[in-house]
Amino acid sequence: MAHSSSVSILFAGGATGGHLFPGIAVAEAFEGVAGRIGFVGHGTPLERRESRCRGYEYFAVPSVSSVALRRRPLRSLGGAWLAYRAARRIVRGFDPTVVIGLGGYASVPTVLAARRLRVPVALLEQNVIPGRATRWLSRGAQRVCVAFEETRSSLPRAGSCRLTGNPVRQMSVGDAEAEQGEQGERLLLVLGGSQGSRSLNRAVPESLSRIGGLMEGWRVVHQCGDHDPGEVQSAYRSCGVEARVERFLDLPGRWLSRSDLLVARAGATTLAEVACWGVATVLVPYPHASDDHQRANASWFVDRGAARMVEETGGREMLVGGLAEEMGVLLGSRTRRMELAAEMLKWGRPDAAAAVVEEVTAMLSDASGRNELSVRAA
Repeated sequence: MAHSSSVSILFAGGATGGHLFPGIAVAEAFEGVAGRIGFVGHGTPLERRESRCRGYEYFAVPSVSSVALRRRPLRSLGGAWLAYRAARRIVRGFDPTVVIGLGGYASVPTVLAARRLRVPVALLEQNVIPGRATRWLSRGAQRVCVAFEETRSSLPRAGSCRLTGNPVRQMSVGDAEAEQGEQGERLLLVLGGSQGSRSLNRAVPESLSRIGGLMEGWRVVHQCGDHDPGEVQSAYRSCGVEARVERFLDLPGRWLSRSDLLVARAGATTLAEVACWGVATVLVPYPHASDDHQRANASWFVDRGAARMVEETGGREMLVGGLAEEMGVLLGSRTRRMELAAEMLKWGRPDAAAAVVEEVTAMLSDASGRNELSVRAA
């Protein structure tokens, strides 16, 4: 890759790992190409930590969600205007070559400011059903990089869409070797997303208590998010299951590379990382996700024989019973786990970040008549 110190890239959005981590993956792909990389987010600890630990500049613009606009329109409109003005000052000062929106309400002020200041805009959309921010902002974007072909039909400017896959962070298998358990021990990994899932924190231990006999030779690693790890640990102990419980698991490849079975929410970024490693997976879509997009994500993989799904909409007992049934089958059958894992691996796109870099490069070339970013895709 040829380095261009005059090129600066500003990423807009974050708030959750599902939006932030694809942006970080693209930023990693741009390193050595761009002279300056920055992130503008909502101000969450996750955004600050993940941006700054990689040496990227970070700016906070507290944004207003669509929910807040509906509930408190007058107050929220004032907050939205202040957020836009703050974002505009940041865009002017940073003077980016391109702004890349990561989706979600946290991306809106900065993308709007970029459009107003005539800065080229590209958007990333991770889900099968595009978010409201993407649907609105895509009208003024030069590129929308999507992870699923089906997403095009839901966007007003389908011609600007490019199928790139959902970018995943650089994954280190070397670190996974240090986490190996006893020889022959198998790993059940539980991921509730970057914010954790109270439902999974409660339901998984209870489900395993119902199928305890199948847990011999298995180890559990559970990401509980912002919830109390001690509470989740106690739930496992009361069920007679040994588990390692952590608020946050860094380096997804460190765990996914040696997982034999995964129970997870159906966030698009989680699914993209799982597909790159090929892991047998039971998905539990978050039932209150906007436009029920997690269910659409999960159904996409289930329809292709790449995952199993348990829905939470039927209440706690149905969730616990459904998990016990699905996990019981997979814990007891290596053949079925391998079949699911092989199908999941078919849909992995480890080259997605490089594909986004190519699209942004082409976009800038089209806009300026010259290739401002000289990039050879990794």
